[in-house]
Amino acid sequence: MLIKSALAYFVIVSLFISFVPNSPAQDLVASESLTSGSSVFVFRESRRRPQARVGGGRILLGGGFATRSNSQVAAASQKRRATYVAARKPVDAAAARRNQRLARSNALTTTAENFLDKSQTQLAIDNFRLALIQNAKNGRANDGLANALTIRGIEVAGATNDVAAIIHFEEAIKLDPNNDVAYAKLGAIHDAKGNGPQAISHYEKALALNPEYSTLHMPLGKAYLDAGEIAKADASLAKAESAGTDGAEIRFMRGVVLYKQGRDADALSAFDRVLEIDARNAPAQYYRGQMLTRTDKNDQAIAAFKRTLEIDPTYSAAWFDLGVAYYNAGDYPNAAAAYESVIRSETTNYQAHYNLASSYRQLERFADANAQYKLASAGIKTADLYSEWGYCLGKTAEWEKSVDRLKTAKEMSPTAVDSSNVGWAHYNAANNQKAAGDEAGAQSNFTLAKAELETAVQKDPQLDAALLNLGSTHNALGEFQLAVNVLKVVLTLKKDWAIAANQLGVGYRGMGDLVNAVSTFKRLTDLDGRNTIGLFNLGEAYFASGNKKEAQKINDKLKKIDPALSTRLGNVLSGKAVVDAARQKIDKVVPKIPKLPRFP
Repeated sequence: MLIKSALAYFVIVSLFISFVPNSPAQDLVASESLTSGSSVFVFRESRRRPQARVGGGRILLGGGFATRSNSQVAAASQKRRATYVAARKPVDAAAARRNQRLARSNALTTTAENFLDKSQTQLAIDNFRLALIQNAKNGRANDGLANALTIRGIEVAGATNDVAAIIHFEEAIKLDPNNDVAYAKLGAIHDAKGNGPQAISHYEKALALNPEYSTLHMPLGKAYLDAGEIAKADASLAKAESAGTDGAEIRFMRGVVLYKQGRDADALSAFDRVLEIDARNAPAQYYRGQMLTRTDKNDQAIAAFKRTLEIDPTYSAAWFDLGVAYYNAGDYPNAAAAYESVIRSETTNYQAHYNLASSYRQLERFADANAQYKLASAGIKTADLYSEWGYCLGKTAEWEKSVDRLKTAKEMSPTAVDSSNVGWAHYNAANNQKAAGDEAGAQSNFTLAKAELETAVQKDPQLDAALLNLGSTHNALGEFQLAVNVLKVVLTLKKDWAIAANQLGVGYRGMGDLVNAVSTFKRLTDLDGRNTIGLFNLGEAYFASGNKKEAQKINDKLKKIDPALSTRLGNVLSGKAVVDAARQKIDKVVPKIPKLPRFP
C-alpha cells in the first residue's frame, strides 16, 4: 500500500511539472551534514540584491542665504511699522469725553505706541491688549498689537528660527490676515524644522501678499524639491535667478533640479560649478557622488562620498550612500562601517539598521545581524526582512525564533518559497532537538516540516528547494520510498545536484536497495571526488553490501581529505559503530559485558 501511494504521489508531482510554468530563478543556500541531513533555504530575491541609495534627503541652505532672507524680512517689518505710524488717526476727543472706556483705550494705545517706538516690545504688547479690553473695536490698537507681535516674533525667532516664535506670528495673523512678514517668518521656521508642507503654504502666502520678497523664491524652491514638486521648484529657481540671485547656493539648487529631471551631464556640470566657487561645499560633493553612482561610476562615487565626509563627518546621507556603494561593490566590511556611522547619529533610521543587518549577514556575523533586524523591524515590516531574519536566526541555531519569523514572512507573502523556508526551519529545528535527545519534539517538527513542504510543492511543483527539503524530511521520518520518488523529481529539475543525489542515496540505503545506493553515491563522488559526505556514504554502502575491499579504498581517499570523518567511517568498517541510515546518525556499538559465573 505504501509503495502504491508513493508511486501515485510521484505521478501527481510529474503531472504538475508538465503543466506548471517554470519558477523564476531563486537564490539558494544549501547546507549538508552527516548528522543533520540536507536542507536548502531560499532567499526571496537574491542574497546579494543591490541596496538602494538614500536619494539625497532634505536640502539645506547655507547660513549666508538665511541671513540675507532674514534681513529682507526685517526690512519688510520696518516698512509695515512705518506704514502703521503714518496711518495713525487723531483721537476723537469728543467721543472720548462721552465714553470713558474709549478714552482709556485711546490712552493705552498711545502708551503702547510710545513703548514700541522705544523698542520696548513686550510693554507695548501688554498695553495694546489692555486697550483692546477697553474697546475691542479699537482698530489702531488691533493693528498696533499685530505689528508688536510680529516684531516680538522676529526677536524670539532669532538667527535659528526658534519654534517659540510661532505663537506670536500666528496671533499676529489672526489680528491681520494680510501680515506678509508673519507668513514669511512662519515659512522659515517650519522650513528649518523640516515641516515642508507648512513651509510651502506660508512662503506662498507671503509671496502672494508681497511679491517683492525675492529671497523667498530660493527656500520655496528648496521646499518644493524636498516635496518632489520638481516643476514648481524649477519655476521658483527661475524667479530667484531673474532677481539676480547667484552664488554657490543657487547653482547647487539648479544642479539638484537638473538631477531630479534626469539631466545627468548638466547636473554634474552644475555641481562642478558650485565647487569652483566653494571647494568645501559638502552637499555639492555628495550630489556628485549620487550622479556618479547613477552613471555606474562606482569607484568615483565612493571617492566623492568620502570627500563629502572629509568636509562634514556628520553628513549622515553621505555615510548611508557610501554604505550602499560599498555593499553593491561587495565590500561588506566597509559597508558595515558606513552604516554603523549612520545609526550612531540616527538611532531610528530603520533602513540603515536593515542594510547593516544585511552587511553583517554577508559577513556571517549572524548574531549581530539578528540584533539589527530586530531594530529595523520597529519601522520596516516586509516579508523580505522577516525572511532574512529567520535565516540568520537559523544560523545561530535559534530555531524556534527562526520558525516564528519565517511564518511572519509567509503570512505577508504566502508563496511556495515562504512555505519552503518555514519547512526548512522546522526540519532543522527537529534535527537540533534530536541531537539533544528530544525525540518527541523532533518527531513533531519533522511532521510540521513535511506539511509545510507539501504545501510549497503544491503551490510550485518545480521549486527544487522545496522538493529537496521534502525528500530530506521523508528520509528523516523513515519514509524512504516517498523520499526516493521526490528526490528523483528534484534531479530531473536540477541534474547532478550533489545535495539531492546524496539524499537520494540515503533513501535507497534506507529501503535496503544497496545496489542503487552504491550507484547513486558513486556517481556523486565521480563528479566531485572531494564530496566528503558522499564518500562516507559510499564507503558505508559498500560495507553494508559486503564489499569491504571497495569500502576500505573509499576510506583511504577520505582520509586524505577529512581525517576526522575517515576515522568515523573506519569505526563503521571495524564494527565499532553503526550507521542509522534513516538519519545518517552514527551510534557507537557498546560491547556487552559477559555475565560472570555464579558461585555456589
